[in-house]
Amino acid sequence: MVYNYNYFTVRVLARVVFLALTLLVAVYVGSVHGWYISLFCLLVLAAGQVLELTEYVQRTNRDLIRFLLAIRHSDFTQRFAVEGAPPQYRELHTMFNDITGAFARIKAEKEVHHQYLQGVVEHLRIGLITFDAEGHVQLMNKAAHRLLDLPFLQNIHSIDRMYPALAEVAFAEPRNDARLIRLRQLTEEVLLTVHITSIRLQNEEVRIMSFQNIRSEMEAQELESWKKLISVLTHEIMNSVTPIISLTSSISDLVQSELSPLMEAGHMEEDTMEDLQLGLRTIEKRTRGMQHFVENYRRLTRVPPPHLEELSLQALCGHVSRLVEPQMKSRNIAFVLQLPEEQLWLSADAEQLEQVLLNLLKNAMEACSVVAHPAVILRAVLDHKQPHMVRIEVIDNGPGIEADSQEQIFIPFYTTKPEGSGIGLSLSRQIVRQHGGVLHATSAPHVQTTFHLTLPLKEKLDH
Repeated sequence: MVYNYNYFTVRVLARVVFLALTLLVAVYVGSVHGWYISLFCLLVLAAGQVLELTEYVQRTNRDLIRFLLAIRHSDFTQRFAVEGAPPQYRELHTMFNDITGAFARIKAEKEVHHQYLQGVVEHLRIGLITFDAEGHVQLMNKAAHRLLDLPFLQNIHSIDRMYPALAEVAFAEPRNDARLIRLRQLTEEVLLTVHITSIRLQNEEVRIMSFQNIRSEMEAQELESWKKLISVLTHEIMNSVTPIISLTSSISDLVQSELSPLMEAGHMEEDTMEDLQLGLRTIEKRTRGMQHFVENYRRLTRVPPPHLEELSLQALCGHVSRLVEPQMKSRNIAFVLQLPEEQLWLSADAEQLEQVLLNLLKNAMEACSVVAHPAVILRAVLDHKQPHMVRIEVIDNGPGIEADSQEQIFIPFYTTKPEGSGIGLSLSRQIVRQHGGVLHATSAPHVQTTFHLTLPLKEKLDH
């Protein structure tokens, strides 16, 4: 619809002409005839025409100003009356209403798209942060808050003290490949792959930083690599050891049957016979020991899948604590069990998780047995970063684990104990991973060591 400006002009010109005619008549009446009463009436009429003309023009200006202010402040709820308005304004008001309605629809569509994109961004498990050249954060999704353990972030420079490596990457020159950085947090260490992209919006540089914790994926790949290596090694070793055991047993029987008559006839000394038998027994014993050693490591490649059943967290921890309490008392170790009041449920294999907790508690007892006042704590708390997860912690006040060894202790064959096999923690981590959880350790040497076992909670049911 096109507003008829000619109609408005004609109306203004008509009012001006009527005003001019009124003034001419007033001059004529006053100067020629001296009709002063008529002159006064005509002047009053002229004044009324001036006021009416002014109001006519000003009303249009007020409508225009009101319309422009609504556009300026994005107030598209403004409506201009069409019914009851003078005919000359109806078309203009209709146009104003159409324009504000179009802007309102565009704004609504923009808001819908914004909400849609916001929902997609929040749904991502990848952390996203956008910030300008000065570091002011414009967008930060829930995954980023969770991964960085930061409830609020206003400027990227604020993380320089906590995560200097991440702050350095944030302002580094963007690259096509990802950067790999480690961030040590209060209860865990995360391994992040960080991508940085720079774009320009309205002549302003905006940086998009995306990051993802790949620690669990790295642990899974590492565990799979160890399993393959162990499988190959144990296969080759068993192929060599088994014939040795068989041959040793056969030779021992042969010596006993063939050489005994020679010894009895005096053709062989008794000491020589004993040395032969002792040597064969030693070979057999050592090979059987190696066979047992290899069989232990084969357990890492043969962990059965968990038989998942509904399991009370309180019942699990309570049962494990009752099993270890006698040993704790016999070693004079102060043992504390801390559980949440709210009943929590897992979908887990009770026997496998008991095996993991018993192994962790056994390690804690051995670790703190060298200190003056040994203490062990078994506690469970809800994970504040992931409400659907529960974290079971085994804490001891032993000498601790050096920073370089905190990840190596989960590697097969690695052990800090003189008589350790190096498979206990590796086996425990594998069991936890099969339950959809994570097992890691943090340690402050000579203060305390904590093993964190994080498991998913079962959906709440009526119990």
